[in-house]
Amino acid sequence: MESVRLVELTEDTVKFIKEALNSSPFYRLLGMEVVDIKENYSRLRIPFKKELLQIQGVAHGGVVASIADAAVAIALFSLVDLNDILSTIELKVNYLAPIKSGEIVAEGRIIHKGSRIAVGEADVWNEGRLVGKALSTYMVLKSKGQ
Repeated sequence: MESVRLVELTEDTVKFIKEALNSSPFYRLLGMEVVDIKENYSRLRIPFKKELLQIQGVAHGGVVASIADAAVAIALFSLVDLNDILSTIELKVNYLAPIKSGEIVAEGRIIHKGSRIAVGEADVWNEGRLVGKALSTYMVLKSKGQ
């Protein structure tokens, strides 16, 4: 997969990305944490908490969608310049099983990257079972300096 980066994906860059995202208000609200970033790969987690439940006693589907969307975006971060703006233009999630307890984990990867459009997928896991599968399309808006 061809990529042009102005910033190398070094250990320091990965640390910077993790710290920036993990301190963002939305990530903190969900308890979402970036665990790992490699080229074309990300792994995130959300510890289960009762605030994530909908009225039927299972995690709200928006939690699964959020972690899946974030996993794909972060995998894409590893392939573009950090100043580029990434915007989700479509997200499809298949919900395969309810989540009633335990950690929620997502792994994201990019399956196609063009100059302006990228498509990625995410697997969402809970206690060792696949609970969600997502396909996401992103627009990559180049930073002004490119």
